[in-house]
Amino acid sequence: MSTVRRWYIYLVSAISLQATTWAVIALLRNLFISRLNPPPAAIAFPIAVIIIGLPVFLAHWLWGQRLAGRTADERGATLRRFYLYGTMAAFLAPFAANAFDLIGALLQAKSVLDRRPYGLTTGDAIVYHLLALFILGVLWFYHHRVAAEDAKTIPKAGGAATVRRLYVLGFSTSGLAMTVAAIILLLRWILFQFGGDVIRYNGPDVGLTTEIVRLIVGAPLWLTFWRWAQRLFDGPSEEERESALRKFYLYGTVFIGALGAVSNGTGILAGFLRRLLGLSPEGDIRMVLPVIVGMGVLWAYHAFVIRDDAAKAGEAARQAGVRRLYLYLVAGIGLSALLAGLSGDASVLIRALDEGFGSGLRDELAWFTAAIIAGLPVWILPWRQAQTRAIAPGPAGDGARASTVRKIYLYFFLFIATMTVLSSAVFILFEVLSWLLGADPPTLSNLGHSIAFSVIAVGVWVYHGFILRGDHKLSEQAQVTRMEDLDIAVVDVGDGRFGRALVEALERESPGLGLEPLLLGQSSDEEIATRLILAGLIIGPWMIAVPGGARGAVSLVVSQAVMNSPARKLLLPTRAPEWDWAGVERWDADALVRQAVRAVRQTAAGEDVRLARPLGAGAVVAIIAGALFLLLVALTLIGPAIGSLFGG
Repeated sequence: MSTVRRWYIYLVSAISLQATTWAVIALLRNLFISRLNPPPAAIAFPIAVIIIGLPVFLAHWLWGQRLAGRTADERGATLRRFYLYGTMAAFLAPFAANAFDLIGALLQAKSVLDRRPYGLTTGDAIVYHLLALFILGVLWFYHHRVAAEDAKTIPKAGGAATVRRLYVLGFSTSGLAMTVAAIILLLRWILFQFGGDVIRYNGPDVGLTTEIVRLIVGAPLWLTFWRWAQRLFDGPSEEERESALRKFYLYGTVFIGALGAVSNGTGILAGFLRRLLGLSPEGDIRMVLPVIVGMGVLWAYHAFVIRDDAAKAGEAARQAGVRRLYLYLVAGIGLSALLAGLSGDASVLIRALDEGFGSGLRDELAWFTAAIIAGLPVWILPWRQAQTRAIAPGPAGDGARASTVRKIYLYFFLFIATMTVLSSAVFILFEVLSWLLGADPPTLSNLGHSIAFSVIAVGVWVYHGFILRGDHKLSEQAQVTRMEDLDIAVVDVGDGRFGRALVEALERESPGLGLEPLLLGQSSDEEIATRLILAGLIIGPWMIAVPGGARGAVSLVVSQAVMNSPARKLLLPTRAPEWDWAGVERWDADALVRQAVRAVRQTAAGEDVRLARPLGAGAVVAIIAGALFLLLVALTLIGPAIGSLFGG
């Protein structure tokens, strides 16, 4: 089926099915619940939608089913899987919402009663939600069966597997969020049953029954889909174990859990420090303690899952990569809290020289010192582990230093430090110039933040710059040694431009290799064959392994030497008249050189040769969306603390 036709069939099917489904639900509700007392239009409209929409859906869906039954490719098409899982999601989400309201009505949850539609009685509300649950459940089950039958015929891989992962992990996330929120609020309700309001606080607005309902709906939703995700990971598919979406789910959850635990832990510590500094306590520990418990459990459980994933990864390099990402993620959260606390305390001390150590500065000192206490262990423990592995000799240390996540971590804090120094220096210079032009002279109160932030940022810049220089020095030494041990032989045909460009690129990568390209036709075949037999890595266009290749330039002696050499062969898909490559990008010469150098580095490091592909538009959009989502969550978690700090 053509892609355009497939889009047409499934788009029409989706729209007509949703319209018909909700028309049936509305009609049944109007017919079975007399209290609704619907006007004629409320009966006529859904009937009209059903009469028109149902045949449209059946015609297009059965058309798609006939086409899917003819070819396996159509049955396994990504767009078909997107329709099936998208439709199941469109049914399951309102199913969960109606289940929540139904259970809430049975348990008389106040939040559910307050938004009961049309002023229905409890009995009518039960019927109202049961009708929707029945219709949505039947349609979800039907599409689930169709998806299962498709999976038996064509195992999910590629785009189809990604669609399924989005569905599974999406509902797992929803169920997990509901479960954690319910646990936190239930713990808060329990804590407020003991003791009076010993601290100035009016008490939380926690609906016990509502949170029980949330837990009843959220926990099974999370457990069902999370166990499904775990079964996929433990299955035979290597693609599932390497899924970037699963990693994003796990590390995003760890990030949220760690950030929530650290930020709320800072609030508790700040309360104790306020008392030590002679300030009246604010807030209530019973408000933040459940958040710390809930977020801590969330963090600990998913950290355990990450370690379990690493143990099941099989290869040592992959295990190290999974552990490494976790260490740097947690270290980043801890260092952020630590630097905020150090900068704040330094600012407080500077400003105290000018305005005295009043209650406002003591309040800030309590908060910033709490951030130091909370952030220091969260940073130092994973950072010491990561740094120990990075300076270790051998392939393990080389892989740790070369890892992308380590470079992102180090350069991120370098960037933050540079921007901090830049903005602070501009402000300080602005104050000085304003003074010279006749304004009031700057005071330590005005410059305290900028001076403190600049000092701490310079320290961060120097420290992380020192780490990067050390990494670079160790990596250079290790790479030169590995490249020399490879004993590389670069072979080329034709005018030799490609071979010379590759040798120059390798020399730039590891100076001192002393490579010279072997150009067929300039040296005798016997000399070239002898060199190839002794080489540790042979690099050249694919024609060097084909007798008579490159329009007869490759002799039988050379091609047999390539084939019989014990060296590892790195052949490049260069273009040749009357020859084409299936499934390989048509790289230009410069791109082939870059790919070859990358492959040499991977070979020298003992890794599998993997193609370097630029990020697609979809991946870029997904990364940006994920980053914005995490930023929003972070601001949500630390916003109350910042507001309390500055009196907001």
